[in-house]
Amino acid sequence: MNSVVRETPARRELPLPDGAISYLEWGAGEPGKAPLHFAHANGFNGFTYRRILSGLSDQFHVRAWDARGHGETTLTADPARHRNWYVYRDDLIAMAEDFKQATGKKIILAGHSMGGTASVMAAAARPDLVRGIALFDPVMIPTAARIVMLMSQLLRRRGNPLADGAEKRRAVFADRQTMVDRYEGRGAFRTWPRGFLEDYVEGGTKPREDGQIELSCAPAWEAANFRAQGHNITTAARNLHVPFALVRAERGSTCRPPFPMLLKRRDPAAHVMQVPGSTHFLPMEFPDVVAKEMRGFAARLEREGR
Repeated sequence: MNSVVRETPARRELPLPDGAISYLEWGAGEPGKAPLHFAHANGFNGFTYRRILSGLSDQFHVRAWDARGHGETTLTADPARHRNWYVYRDDLIAMAEDFKQATGKKIILAGHSMGGTASVMAAAARPDLVRGIALFDPVMIPTAARIVMLMSQLLRRRGNPLADGAEKRRAVFADRQTMVDRYEGRGAFRTWPRGFLEDYVEGGTKPREDGQIELSCAPAWEAANFRAQGHNITTAARNLHVPFALVRAERGSTCRPPFPMLLKRRDPAAHVMQVPGSTHFLPMEFPDVVAKEMRGFAARLEREGR
């Protein structure tokens, strides 16, 4: 695993009307580097992916946000009013506008899970800002399945296991070391190398007045994201007019048929692959694959003059 940390990221803020997006930045002010934004999964934060993104800073000017309700971002995040992921699309468009203004170049959007979904929707809405998108097991659920989920929740016939589990998540720990030790090898983190887990905890917790630490992404907000399926990813995928690359998990992928083929029809030259032995947490399990894919995707964009 390539876990070389080449550079310590700077912490920046993008002010918006209801708060500010906090983001990490590598490689700013170095001419010739392609601007790349990475969007994390639900419940995570930008620092979680530091071991991948730092290694890419020799080639890319990298920014990685803490999405609304996550990390150090201070935008409004009310679980009771959360209905869909369009808010992440709009926040990401604001990030892309600022990044393009700062560099004078279109942006490569990359993202894992929810971050990949937001990247698809932002690119479909604003292709003038986006050079291409690199997707790592994005959440792309067929419309029929999404409607069943929404109706089941509305009628209270069954719960959402992911949301129910997130809602019960322990939020407060004595310290970061205790939290890492508790998570290591367990549940969703069972396949994570310890370094990625340490970065997730460092970027996703905040100190309390009583000396303990607390999750920055409140369990209620993480759960609300799992339930907020009112966005239409099918329409976004059909309206996509930028190049893309797609890397899917072998087991438990959230990018379900027909989306791989639907996306491929939008960009026949796209590289679409499934990583043997991977789960939905493939960036943590196979960071070298993720880094290689982003470098390869950028090389393709250069060859095609995009």
